[in-house]
This record gives sequence, C-alpha cells and structure tokens, in this order.
Amino acid sequence: MAGGTVEIAPLTNSQKLFLQRLLVSHVLTEGSAQSLYASIKENFKDVTPNVENEDDEDEDEDEDDTDHGYMGNDLAHCLGIINASLVPAFNLEVCTVSLPPPYKKSREDSNNSQSQESNDGGRKRAALTKYHAIVNRSNDNVAKSHAFPLSKGGPHEMAFFRLVIEKIVERGVELLEEGGGGSNTSAVGCPGALNRMELINLRTEMEGNHKDKLSITATENALQLLEDEGWLVRVAPPAEDDDSADDDLDEDNDDSDEEGGEKSRKRKSSRSSKLLKRMSLKGTFFGIGPRSFMECGEFLQKVGLPENRMPQSILNRV
Repeated sequence: MAGGTVEIAPLTNSQKLFLQRLLVSHVLTEGSAQSLYASIKENFKDVTPNVENEDDEDEDEDEDDTDHGYMGNDLAHCLGIINASLVPAFNLEVCTVSLPPPYKKSREDSNNSQSQESNDGGRKRAALTKYHAIVNRSNDNVAKSHAFPLSKGGPHEMAFFRLVIEKIVERGVELLEEGGGGSNTSAVGCPGALNRMELINLRTEMEGNHKDKLSITATENALQLLEDEGWLVRVAPPAEDDDSADDDLDEDNDDSDEEGGEKSRKRKSSRSSKLLKRMSLKGTFFGIGPRSFMECGEFLQKVGLPENRMPQSILNRV
C-alpha cells in the first residue's frame, strides 16, 4: 500500500473466466461451481507461463511469468483469490450461503433419490447445499437497484419484487406458526411459497404510484427475470395430505345421504373447501431464492422472517 492506495493483484485468465461464467449464471450451486472449476482447470492445464520476449523491451516481466492456468488449490481457495481482487476493486464479492438443494420435479417419481427424506424435491430436510453468487457489498437495502437494472425493469418491477417477497415471507411465517413449517421444510430458509398465478395476480395489489402500472405480460417478464437471476426459485408444492383428505372426502360422501338439514350443508361446505384447497396446490410454486438471502437479508427479517431461519454465510478468503 502506497499513499493510501490498495494494490490489487491481477487475476489469471482462468480465474477471470470463472468469474465471468459466475456473473453470467447469476447463481451456481456447489456442484455446478465445482464442475465449472474442474472444466476450466482442465482446459488450461497445457497453458504454460509466457516466456519473456527479449525483443520487446516494453513487455512486462511480471506479466510474462504469470501462470494463467492457476486457479488456486481448490474451489474455495479460488473464490478467496477472486475476492481478494474483487472486493477492493469494485466492492463486489463472491458470497456463499447454505440452503436446501434445488427443487427438481423429476425427483418425486425417481427411485434414485439420495434419501427417503429428499424425494419431494429437496424440501424434506435434505442436506443443505452451497450457493455461490456475486453480490454488491455497498448496502443491504430493500430490493437493491441492481435487482432490476434499468435495461430490464424499473420502479414498478422493483415494487412488485418487494410485494412478492413480503407475501412469500408472510405465507412462510403462517406455516411456521401452524407447526414449525411442516414436515417438508428445512430448518433454514423460508418455507413459504406462492404459485405462478398467485404471483402474477399480486400486480393488482400494488398501491400508490405503482397501482395498475404492470400488465400481465410485464409481470410475467419480471417474474421470469427474478427466477433467472436467482431472486426466486422453484420449490416443491406445499405438503398435501392426500390420504387424510381422501378419507375425509369419502366419509363425507358416505354420510351425506344419511343426514340432512344444516349438518349436511356444513359437510358439503367443508368438502368444497377441501377441494378448493387441493386445487390451489396446482401449478409451479416459487420461494425465496439464494440471492434474496444474500443481498436482501435485512428486508427479509424486516417483513417477518425469523433471524434463525436465515442461512449460514460462508466467507471466501485467502
């Protein structure tokens, strides 16, 4: 350090490539990051340090000796090296959190699931997985501006994002209060989820300057962007007690012909409510994504998510 200026070590070409791929991907699971690390390292294995060109007096000797295939001892070391340059240069950082694994619908019908408790798409207290993403360390404000760059969205989309987060957290808190979040949730993260139609219809609940400003198409585009960039993730549908529901419906059907009057009408109303509840479980469901936990943690807790549900953050340092 000289004159208050921090000297920033340049990244090798392989480290730069890893950083670029992570930026494009927005979020990588530990498995995907390990695969990318191994792939880049393999592609650079035959790259040797540059040999000093004696005919070029302007050539930088330090740059000549750089091993551009160097990616550290392992993935964690590589992320630490990248952060050592990224943080002081741009106040950005590769952050890592542990959350339930990504939901894959095919797991529900697969006999090759890792455990009996993970066959519902990773929501049955399955082992946590690491997620890596590049985040802005400048602040932790509600729905950061770079969540919707001007080229992709604006204030109405940001207001929609805030409302979506509030409603999903609200649903999650309800589940936690009813019974600890249900048997199909992890001990961390938000158990709340809304289906696609519910999310799209939230545009009608926007108020003030944002009221009636988003069309269905604009809302669908905003929702797609939130998913693509890791602010929201697809999750398993809420736990549906099929057996008990079916038994209740069968009992109602058996008794409905034997009893009449007010009691029968109440049974029919209850039966209709059960059917409506089961119908509401259809569709694609979305929950809070890893980037929201990384960058909007303060807001998540502000709208009601308990602090003990926040995921563990893992530092990437050298």
